[in-house]
Amino acid sequence: METAAAASSSKGAALDDLLKHLVLRDDEKEDVMIAAEQVKEFKKEARWMAIAKVHTTRSFSVEALFGKMKAIWNLSREPNCREAGENLFIFQMHCLGDWKKVVHQGPWTFRGWAVLIEDYDGCVDPEKVAFGGMYTWAQIHGLPELYRKIPIVDNLSRKIGKTKEVQMSPKLLFEGNYVRLRVLIEVENPLSRFVFLNIEGEGRKMLFIKYEKLPYFCRHCGLIGHDHEECGDGDWEEKDLQYDTWMLASQRTSVTQPDSRRPIIRERGRDRGRGNRPGRAVGTFQSRKRSSQEADLDADEEDGETMTSPLKTTIGAADGMDSDTGVRRNLNFVDENSSTEDIGGAGQVENAGGQIPGEVPPPPPAYIDPRERAKIRKTGDSKVDTNTVSENQLAPSAASLEEDRWAQ
Repeated sequence: METAAAASSSKGAALDDLLKHLVLRDDEKEDVMIAAEQVKEFKKEARWMAIAKVHTTRSFSVEALFGKMKAIWNLSREPNCREAGENLFIFQMHCLGDWKKVVHQGPWTFRGWAVLIEDYDGCVDPEKVAFGGMYTWAQIHGLPELYRKIPIVDNLSRKIGKTKEVQMSPKLLFEGNYVRLRVLIEVENPLSRFVFLNIEGEGRKMLFIKYEKLPYFCRHCGLIGHDHEECGDGDWEEKDLQYDTWMLASQRTSVTQPDSRRPIIRERGRDRGRGNRPGRAVGTFQSRKRSSQEADLDADEEDGETMTSPLKTTIGAADGMDSDTGVRRNLNFVDENSSTEDIGGAGQVENAGGQIPGEVPPPPPAYIDPRERAKIRKTGDSKVDTNTVSENQLAPSAASLEEDRWAQ
């Protein structure tokens, strides 16, 4: 951050030196006027504006930043985003609620780095905007109940940073007994780890500070924005690491709350759906294939034929095949010049349908009109040969159904 400020000041100084010996032409001195009514309208449109900066020296994708922040904020209307300089970004919201969420909530992070956001009026040069820090939630642990008073907590919170909100009896979503503070963390100063309470007659009492959410911070110097391996030469002993993850608050796991990792399984048909219809099961169905041991099947049955159809089994048994050879076929190669007696010595060979190879199969049964079938059932003559039915009987009747009934 100091590097960016130094670069901005050097650019301004170079421009001032350049203007000292430049002579402007008359056409360059012509002004573009903006009416007072337009100024008011422009200021009204710029009231939901904010400027942001990612607190890191590393390079990153601007498109990735815009997409990530839009997804995290989840605003009612998509904001207008644009790049305003080196690691400077302007966001234009469209309503008060979206602006409050972006500027006053958080802390916001991008890939673990802090995103510093300030209110912006649109008039100041973006490079001259001062980013003070980021608001986050801190906790003071170990404060005795006797001294759990707002004036005392307010004085303790000032040791951490500018205080925006104090919760004396917060909902214990994290481990420990604490008071909760909304404080401004200045990124140029190391993180606060302890505060001391001096009580006359009792002495000093050290109180731990924990943070609910923090971006990357150095375990050696305590500054936000880099890791301890990037601080100096990065070669530090364990005793040199004065800051660590013990400064982060641990989320509480209540024994009275159900375990969210355990699936809730309900049987089908137990719940009623909409319209008093059977509801579907809610949760995770434990449906999986069972092994042969779970199904009490013998290993021989599982290792045997699993893809054999009943037809193949019948053919194999009729031709003398073993039932264990599922895909084996009994092939008979007959020479045209040889007789059937030369093959197997058992006369003519029949296939699975009882038909001799080479013989013409019989024709299919003739089609009988449904009305003729009804007449046959009515007369009780079930011995009608379908092959001897005349063509008149096979042809469909041209008369209507009512005429056929009178004819009967």
